[in-house]
Amino acid sequence: NLGDVFAGRTPTSWTLDDLSAAARGGMHHRNFERGRKMFGAAACFACHRFGNEGGMTGPDLTGAGGRYNARDFLDQVINPSKEINEQFVPVVLTKTDGEKISGIIVNLSGDTVQVNTDLTDPNQRLGVDRKQVVKMEPSKVSPMPEGLINMLKQEEILDLVAYVLSGGDAKHAMFKWPSA
Repeated sequence: NLGDVFAGRTPTSWTLDDLSAAARGGMHHRNFERGRKMFGAAACFACHRFGNEGGMTGPDLTGAGGRYNARDFLDQVINPSKEINEQFVPVVLTKTDGEKISGIIVNLSGDTVQVNTDLTDPNQRLGVDRKQVVKMEPSKVSPMPEGLINMLKQEEILDLVAYVLSGGDAKHAMFKWPSA
């Protein structure tokens, strides 16, 4: 039960400086089983594919170790709106009455724009009359909320990062670190 994992905890507003300093010297000999558990507890599986499970509304993290070093991966998690993957940029629709709707456009044919406004539910759709839309523009806010790791302890976060960047393979884990 995930509620039990966080029972009695106080959230921590983690910063990149806090965690990257800890990760710099502490990525080896991590607890991959706990890392996988934290991947689920932090709701990563809701939107991200990893191996043969998870959602499809965010980038697939199976090969994240080939794309990110530990610091850059932590930066993506802590600051999700800093750099949004172009395949997953939400759109903001502004209607004639001023209402703004943010989500991923699923279908743009005919008189209705179909928008997914809840990425944890890929089948959710909101139909918006195209004649009521005055502007469509890319959102500057990531669909990934900030603070998803705030209920995790530092060691749990490092385990999660090690688990993801190793592709879940503890035996062959190699961690890159920026030289600067």
